[in-house]
Amino acid sequence: MSKCRFCAKVLRWLGMEPRLSCEAILRSHWNESDDWERAHSNDDELWWKDSDRNRALINEAYGRQDADPEGAFTMFVEAAEAGSPRAMETVGSYYETGTVVTADFDQAAYHYSRAIGAGSWMATIAYARLLATHGDVDRCEAVLRDGVELDFVPAHFWLAWLRYERTPTRATCRAIRPLLDYAANQGHPGAKKTLGTLMTEGKFGLLAIPKGLRLLSQTMPPILRADAAAAANRLKGRALEAAAP
Repeated sequence: MSKCRFCAKVLRWLGMEPRLSCEAILRSHWNESDDWERAHSNDDELWWKDSDRNRALINEAYGRQDADPEGAFTMFVEAAEAGSPRAMETVGSYYETGTVVTADFDQAAYHYSRAIGAGSWMATIAYARLLATHGDVDRCEAVLRDGVELDFVPAHFWLAWLRYERTPTRATCRAIRPLLDYAANQGHPGAKKTLGTLMTEGKFGLLAIPKGLRLLSQTMPPILRADAAAAANRLKGRALEAAAP
């Protein structure tokens, strides 16, 4: 089942009319997950440890990205060469996506690796996803397992997510459940949505479906959360009425 069809099915279960497109809901979800991951990484710590010059370059580069993308890239490269972990990660993303420059796996991997060496936790996620995209499962798993051992919560989620993407079976669901449970309990939006989706699809048995719906309602964009909570309460009320003698 596609993500969009599943999203529409959940909304029907909750008795809700969609107020946003499925694409907008997914975009909002991944943006929220990325913001959460950065807030729970060492990004801020590294930022304030960086030099004043690098911070000034990066801020100016961000301001130029729309009007002068080539100039912004040059500034990120300059800051990266001066030792900025955030700039190294950003340059890696340019090469991964082919933004301004020609997409280049080796260059992306090089800059992500430099960022990791400079202490960036977030670069480990970017690097692991790049490796997964290019089928390097062993190195991808090794990078994420290192993050799990260091208790970097996003590494738990991405290790589970990428394993399921490769092999979406019930056996995989059972194997990744501890990783998703831990990350979801820590508040990771992506883990909540993935665990909620698998539960609602019945991958962990019928009794887990109500919990899955509750988890999914927590991961909806803010504009939908109040409606989802009210809808979930209505469903719970109907279930209690049906169970009454």
